[in-house]
Amino acid sequence: MRRLLVVGILILGAAGTVASVSGDGPTFQFTSIDYPGAVLTRSTGINSEGQIVGRYVDSGGSFHGFLLSQGTYSSIDVPGASFTIAHGINDAGQIVGRYGDALGTHGFVMSGGNFITVNFPGAIYTALAQMNSAGDIAGTYIDAGRAQHGFSLTGDTFRSIDFPGGSFSEAIGINSQGVISGVYSFVTRLETANNNHGFVLNDGEFTSFDFPDAATTFAWKIDDRSQVVGCWTDASGVTRGFLRNRGGSFVTIDFPGTTYSYASAMNEHGAIVGTYIDAGGKTHGYLATRSRLEPNSHEEDLRAFN
Repeated sequence: MRRLLVVGILILGAAGTVASVSGDGPTFQFTSIDYPGAVLTRSTGINSEGQIVGRYVDSGGSFHGFLLSQGTYSSIDVPGASFTIAHGINDAGQIVGRYGDALGTHGFVMSGGNFITVNFPGAIYTALAQMNSAGDIAGTYIDAGRAQHGFSLTGDTFRSIDFPGGSFSEAIGINSQGVISGVYSFVTRLETANNNHGFVLNDGEFTSFDFPDAATTFAWKIDDRSQVVGCWTDASGVTRGFLRNRGGSFVTIDFPGTTYSYASAMNEHGAIVGTYIDAGGKTHGYLATRSRLEPNSHEEDLRAFN
């Protein structure tokens, strides 16, 4: 495995707009996340310390990962890579994602300022989506025949994940119990953007789910309560985020005033990160925190929702 050093650190404060909305469940307060000077920002991971990771596009069109920690942005770039994208961060501060070079697209783990390259054996494409506190990883790979699969990595053991009968699968989340969340379809993405479904894989058993009446459903990260965040699109093409509890009920999560937003990850305190597109067409990350709660009451709110 190859170890690389982080370069390109940028230290600036966080800024953004704030709004709040209510729905059938918790009330959230939303704050925009924009990497300084970026033309596009997406936030995709958050840990229990509130550290957020994602990706941004600079004015020259290049993709970079980023870490937002205590109001400070740090750019994440694998040296020599054509692009770097960060997808998830665990409570130890280890970051996973993918990067590209002349040989293709590879997964990476960033730990203690070093990068470790991860490739699914024989794959032409590997991406890491989430690492849990035990170091287990969920991700996606494309094989030599260009079929797409999810996978898990425990220690040095890779396991391919394919929803039964599906044409493609992605493993996107993994919690500390090893429960995996992801997305699958019975048709290829080249045929349609719809007909995608979420799944949870627990102890070898798949559970498929769809947001009610959605044209398509994407499941993203899963937390230790087996709550899943993701997005769904209605028949008119409006995309919204959701939170699905372990009992199977849903809460819609919308960044106010937009027709496109999705939820990417949630930490143990109920804080959610995601992405939205504003009325001018610019893409931003966001942080959604539970509001109108007394101090230390979010745990009771979570138990009520569960």
